[in-house]
Amino acid sequence: MAAGALSVRRQRSWPSRAVAAAVAAVLALRFAGPLLEPSFVTPGSNQGSPSQKPQTGRSAFDFSPRWDFWQGAERQSSQQDAGSATHKAGVLAVLAALCVAWLAPPVETGQFWPAGPAPAVARTPLATSGSGSKVNKDPISLLQLALPLEETLGENQVKPIREFQKNVEEITGATKIRSWDRAASYVEKALNTLKDRKKELMKPVVASRQADASATLDAIVPELKKILKDLEVGAAAEMGSAREQDMVDAVGNCAAKAQELVGKFEELVVPPDFLPKVPDYAASLPRLNGRATVEWTLKRGPDSGPKSYAIDAVIYPEAKLTMVLDGWSAPVSAGNFLDLVKRDFYKGMKIQRADGFIIQTGDSGDADQHGFRPEKGKPVRRIPLEVGIRGRKEALYSETMDEARLIGQEVKIPFQADGTISMARAEFDDDSASSQVFMFLFESDMTPAGKNFLDGRYGAFGYVVDGAKFLRKIKEGDIIEDIKITSGLENLINASS
Repeated sequence: MAAGALSVRRQRSWPSRAVAAAVAAVLALRFAGPLLEPSFVTPGSNQGSPSQKPQTGRSAFDFSPRWDFWQGAERQSSQQDAGSATHKAGVLAVLAALCVAWLAPPVETGQFWPAGPAPAVARTPLATSGSGSKVNKDPISLLQLALPLEETLGENQVKPIREFQKNVEEITGATKIRSWDRAASYVEKALNTLKDRKKELMKPVVASRQADASATLDAIVPELKKILKDLEVGAAAEMGSAREQDMVDAVGNCAAKAQELVGKFEELVVPPDFLPKVPDYAASLPRLNGRATVEWTLKRGPDSGPKSYAIDAVIYPEAKLTMVLDGWSAPVSAGNFLDLVKRDFYKGMKIQRADGFIIQTGDSGDADQHGFRPEKGKPVRRIPLEVGIRGRKEALYSETMDEARLIGQEVKIPFQADGTISMARAEFDDDSASSQVFMFLFESDMTPAGKNFLDGRYGAFGYVVDGAKFLRKIKEGDIIEDIKITSGLENLINASS
């Protein structure tokens, strides 16, 4: 909070909301009042043809859905109903104001612009999300942006790297809308950066990683040059032709390889001695220092209905998902999950919820209090709520961002891509997570990026980076036939035996 701002005090009580509701209601009545001529011309049934006149028998304050529009000879009936319609509209406006004031998130004293934090819609050019701008739904890009580069090296040191990353990422988007010249300009910018500013890109890399980092950057060049050739062919192809689509696909494949190499280079930039701090009470829990990759294999269960997965007229006997866990952003959550995968805890378990919003599993049942019990007679392992926040070396623990008064700050692993994985927990107990996890299905209308109720309240720690096409086909009752660690096991600390 800026200097001189009012002291912060959480206002969660009903009086503050009641006052806000009253003010909203007065304003609504003040401006809508002149239009409200009370009329008890009662609306009739909404059944039948438009030529039927409204029937009587219902009060003007019956809010059952009914919207009638008469034309021609029925204008007189319309005029008779005008008073009722305007009165109903005014009442609805008042009720809407009351609902907004009552249901709005709690307000904190001192959060008045410009003294308080910047509004949530104010995003930086490299922000992971934002309202009013293109939402980044690419899990690969989101993982790259979550790397602790700015936090460990400073924004100025890594600015050229982030600009280079952005140019490579933009190639695919421009190509998909057939903006060939724009896509070519991004390629040229990236190539020029590698030619003229390679030393600047390499500057933050420690000596022991210089050779690998340089080789990784060199491997990007042929991919970018191939993209340029494909862009030329695509621009010359007939619009809407198969040839044009082939070039769009070819560019997308090469751009994906280039982006993957950029991510590999950026991981080499992260200082090798960086170890996120965790609270003392979580120090003995499994932790992931860095990243790991997990592969899921799911099959239909006996109660799932269909026996296969059908996607675009192709039948798959099983669903395969590849997931990257980010221990730099959420070391305890990622470490706990990886440790359970290592123990085969999830193998053979059913998908216990799949409702189009989340896919959830990990409930061990009543005997083990729905979590993971290391040994019989020992307590269930519980892990704290953990939220990685951009600009901070360590995560936020045991409280939500709302509770910590971090309104407007961005999380490192936002819920804005299909397959965002997070710990499930009890609604009113921040530190109740154990073994239950869920994969989030992103819907911009229902859970808009940067404005949903999950960011900062649940501990996300990774993304599905391959196989996301299966996510919306997974059903409750499907079985996790196999789940295994394919890379990063060496980064697991305090693994249980």
